[in-house]
Amino acid sequence: MKHKLYKLSLICLFALLWHSAAVAQSKTVTGKVTDKAEPLVGVTVVVKGTTTGTVTNEKGAFSIKVPGDDAILIFSSVGYTAQEVAVGSKSEIDVSLLSDGLELSEITVVGSRNANRTQLESVAPVDIISVNQMAQSMPQPDLSQMLKQVAPSFNALQQVGGDLDSHVTPVQLRNQPPNQTLLLLNGKRRHVSSLLQLYNRTGPSTSADLMTIPTLAVEKVEILRDGAAAQYGSDAIAGVMNINLRKSVNELSASYYTSIYKEGDGVTHQLMANYGLPLGKNGGFINMTGEITSRGSTTRTPDGGYDGVVYGDDYLNNRFKDANGQSIITNPEIIANPTNSALLTDDGLMEARGLTRKNFQMINGLSKMTNSSLFFNAGVPLSDKSRFYAFGGINYRNTLSGCYYRFPRQTDRVIYEVYPNGFLPQLTSIITDKSVTAGIQGKLGVFDVDFSNTFGSSKFRYGMVNTLNASYGPESPTTMRLGDNIFTQNTTSLAFSHYFNNPFGSEIKGINLAFGAEMRIENFQITPGQVESYTKGTYGTFTSPSDNYNYTQSINPDAKNADGSDIILPYRGYVYDFNNYSPNCQCFRGFTPQQQADAYRNVAAGYIDVEADLSHKFTISGAARFENYSDFGSVITGKIAARYSILANVHLRGSASTGFRAPSLHELYYAQTSTVFTPEGVPFDVGFFTNQSSAAKALGIPQLKEENSKNVSFGIAFEPMQGFEITADAYWFRVTDKIILTGNFDGPSVGGNFKNVIGAGAAQFFTNGADVESKGLDLVANYTRTLGNSKLILSLAANWNKVEFVAVHPAKLKLGPDATLTPEQISDLYLSRSVRGNYEEGNPRQKYILSATFMPKKWTFMARTIYYGSVWSRSAYADETTGQYYDYKLDGRATVDLSVGYTIFKGLNLSVGGENIFDVYPTRILPALTDSNRFGYENYQMGFQGAYYYARLGFKF
Repeated sequence: MKHKLYKLSLICLFALLWHSAAVAQSKTVTGKVTDKAEPLVGVTVVVKGTTTGTVTNEKGAFSIKVPGDDAILIFSSVGYTAQEVAVGSKSEIDVSLLSDGLELSEITVVGSRNANRTQLESVAPVDIISVNQMAQSMPQPDLSQMLKQVAPSFNALQQVGGDLDSHVTPVQLRNQPPNQTLLLLNGKRRHVSSLLQLYNRTGPSTSADLMTIPTLAVEKVEILRDGAAAQYGSDAIAGVMNINLRKSVNELSASYYTSIYKEGDGVTHQLMANYGLPLGKNGGFINMTGEITSRGSTTRTPDGGYDGVVYGDDYLNNRFKDANGQSIITNPEIIANPTNSALLTDDGLMEARGLTRKNFQMINGLSKMTNSSLFFNAGVPLSDKSRFYAFGGINYRNTLSGCYYRFPRQTDRVIYEVYPNGFLPQLTSIITDKSVTAGIQGKLGVFDVDFSNTFGSSKFRYGMVNTLNASYGPESPTTMRLGDNIFTQNTTSLAFSHYFNNPFGSEIKGINLAFGAEMRIENFQITPGQVESYTKGTYGTFTSPSDNYNYTQSINPDAKNADGSDIILPYRGYVYDFNNYSPNCQCFRGFTPQQQADAYRNVAAGYIDVEADLSHKFTISGAARFENYSDFGSVITGKIAARYSILANVHLRGSASTGFRAPSLHELYYAQTSTVFTPEGVPFDVGFFTNQSSAAKALGIPQLKEENSKNVSFGIAFEPMQGFEITADAYWFRVTDKIILTGNFDGPSVGGNFKNVIGAGAAQFFTNGADVESKGLDLVANYTRTLGNSKLILSLAANWNKVEFVAVHPAKLKLGPDATLTPEQISDLYLSRSVRGNYEEGNPRQKYILSATFMPKKWTFMARTIYYGSVWSRSAYADETTGQYYDYKLDGRATVDLSVGYTIFKGLNLSVGGENIFDVYPTRILPALTDSNRFGYENYQMGFQGAYYYARLGFKF
């Protein structure tokens, strides 16, 4: 492989020298681009094989300098078929573009650094999705949810409830963790969120946050469904997404969107506007987009809702005492009305207090959210051969999600004086996301040069409202600041590329040579919260007034040791925690000073990418990338790919590559404690510890190391007739030393020093616990046909996949002599059966998308059905009597989206419709998992929010 790349590089360098002496005399070409005599604004005009380009102005006119008569101009615009026009002796060229539906075979950026490659000509599978056109008829309000409905391998399942995981929607390709998909914006690396999502179905992961980018700012999205670590970097194992921002000028676009779920909640309002201005007279522009979205929360509980114990006998009968032996009156109603026996029941006391069981429901659905963004995209020619460009934006978001309800019977977590009926803690986040890229494109000899710098930051400020630290008693604050997570990334890159036409006469059609270097600096920070959010107070404790003080006889005769003996306090000043009130902020503990982090790394990379058109039929490419991590050393990854045209409209393609992913800074340094619940609703605290912590050392958890991967794909691209395209691509890849999250190791079960470190709680860790193998097939078919003044667009997309663990690498753990775990239990905890089940069977193995769009004159009708294959829920809990795990199958489900659009007059459009209009829900969970009827569904497949309906009003002038 290295020998072939070396030879090909020598050929390219020889071609460079041969070609540099033959640069033709430049000249200026002008013209106009239209659609049925109407001028088209913002059409991209590029000199083929270069980065020299411009865009048409408000009159559809353009002016561009070309290197000579042998130049070829490429005209492309979203919603239209790209055209190539040879310049020849002409100095004026007028072009009429033809509309080409919603999903186009146009020039692609990802998968190839050849600026002239189209979707069907690519050596790897690429989906090109025209967001600007598609959004008009989509029921979904944001980019990630739109893409989920049209791209077979793409998934962006909105998390529900689930603490912080619901504050960012993770993006995935081919059912792999989000941290194996690289997001580019205008071809430049995009930073990830500072949030580490711990309970994603495919394992804990960081993710790019698509909600930071307004949909109206996007022109198109390219999804490369192929391993591309050697081309773009280590986090491109599963593929690459590239988002292209709009460039239009002198055109105001705006839309108002509103929706509501069938259940009457989750009301959404969204307002977006986009406007572009020309800068100068040579094709310069600045395009700006603003968005503000407000979404209400949703909750889905089974009929009747929670039916378990609310107050409990001890509460109803005033049996609680404080540390001084005094009774805590929790039911004053029964004291005032001793003959009313109904007050000694949950329902009777609720009625007396004007409450129903609905007052004790948790928010089991989507989080409440307000999201606002401002983005820009700009470019200015500096000369005939260079241009300055910049783009970026700012996003600000407030999110509110619900936790488990704390019932008044849970006296270790509820203070009667503050919350006599318990409380529902709610987790807040204030998210600030900033990014800016600036660069210069120009010429150096025959090479197109691109020098740029990209800065991005994501900051999460965490908080809790309606909460409590019970160990501080009535003095506890009920609103707390939990601390911050901050991630920043700065990437500086220098890229060279050139396409050599016929470098050796007719022997080779052309060679595209690209090479470059990149320097990336990353920083991850955790800042602590306020003291009450992570400490234990003294409320509910008793201090011994003398040595060998008999607490039972002197203070509380009901207080006994486990064996029934009196409680003796050994010395004066001894603090006895009688009530054992829960410490920390309820639901989500604040970050502590011990968990504080400020970690840096830098990554230096260099790459070479060669693509040779050996003939009109045969293209071969190779890429190699060297990366050096300041904390993980160096690695070289490689990729080879080829495309062969059996016929003019039938193309075979395939690739093989290696990949490498170092653990993210989040995975290395994130630490946190939160409260989780068993299926019976029993709370317990789980700490998430780093691999450098004393807890990890006490248990024998090893340090994290990098993941490695191998990726192979093979496919066919077929165009049986004009307007009808079919692609089918099979893939296989293996990730070795996959980073996974262990189960909960609790102190009493492990014993020894580990118990001394974490006490009675439990701990989880990241480990390189297993090798994972994935294989599957993607099928995409699009058909576009013009019927008089109408247009019909049919699309079929399908994905079949299988993910499985093929090897497990358990560590040799340090168990104490008092450990109670069996070897089987240890193995199950190290690679939890629920973690394994979620990874292997928690995502549908089949996904089919069938859509039809019909556009007669002023109307647009869209129908789409999506089938999600069956999945299995594998539980970590088992029936105590039978020993059977609470596993169950969720049957396959199909949902239907519909929309109808009408052009009221030119530039004003109205669209109405809905997603999942027949209100389809997943299979109900097992009765044992409902936690007294609080839960009805798990968040697999399409989610469980049911149907919602929308209206969108858009205008453009």
